[in-house]
Amino acid sequence: MQNKTYQDKTLSVGIPYHSKTLAENLKEAIDSILNQSLLPDALLLIQNGDVPAELEMLVNEYCEKNSIIQQIPVPELGLPTALNASILVADTDYYARMDSDDIAATDRLEKQMDFLQNHNEIDILGTWAWEFSATSGTIKKRLKRMPTEPSKMREWFHYRNPFIHPTVIFKTDSIKKLGLYNEEFKTDQDLELWGRAIKAGLGIANLSEPLLYFRTDNMLAKRSKIDAVMRQVRARYSLNTPSLKLNILKILALIFRLTPRLIREAGYKYLR
Repeated sequence: MQNKTYQDKTLSVGIPYHSKTLAENLKEAIDSILNQSLLPDALLLIQNGDVPAELEMLVNEYCEKNSIIQQIPVPELGLPTALNASILVADTDYYARMDSDDIAATDRLEKQMDFLQNHNEIDILGTWAWEFSATSGTIKKRLKRMPTEPSKMREWFHYRNPFIHPTVIFKTDSIKKLGLYNEEFKTDQDLELWGRAIKAGLGIANLSEPLLYFRTDNMLAKRSKIDAVMRQVRARYSLNTPSLKLNILKILALIFRLTPRLIREAGYKYLR
């Protein structure tokens, strides 16, 4: 396959990993970027704290074989700190998010960058995704659709996340000017950032196409912890709305996070 490229210093991809990252998942994530129809200028592998020898060997092998790969070791201080370190290292116009257990469609970067090159008013661009889980031994896949109109995305912020975090590509300078991720938010750091972006009038959009395979294992448990719910409260109420409907939905969304697991599982299955 002939890989497409733009001018130098266009795009970096950041993939954070940590001690509990599975080597086979990280390998799939890295390979999905190296097999893109549009190669990034840099692939930043962000080591968040100490990791097992198996992960160290895997990353070292990739760094030795491919010149675009750079390892960034950071202290184990949480995801937002790791992401901020990599954004500050990135010297490209755009930065793409990616998790260590997700898989990018082969044309993900090309389609997003083509859109961004033709829509300079957009600062943050996400996509739809295929959610999947393999905990039962068989892979179950579900399409997650997101709003594509900026006005609808701004409404969603009050009761749902308007982006699937690992699908986004953003203008590096725009996020730096916002002050990067808030490192106090060990979860929901993306939602807090989107609130500041909307307040600042940054251009936002989603492509109506699934360009990422998003692993959902253990997602529900992380979202229901009380400290995560409190961060949700802080993030959602950082942006006010005069709409009675949106204020009611905001309250219901927060209450939903505290409901029993079976109710939340049914909600995520049938109401999304």
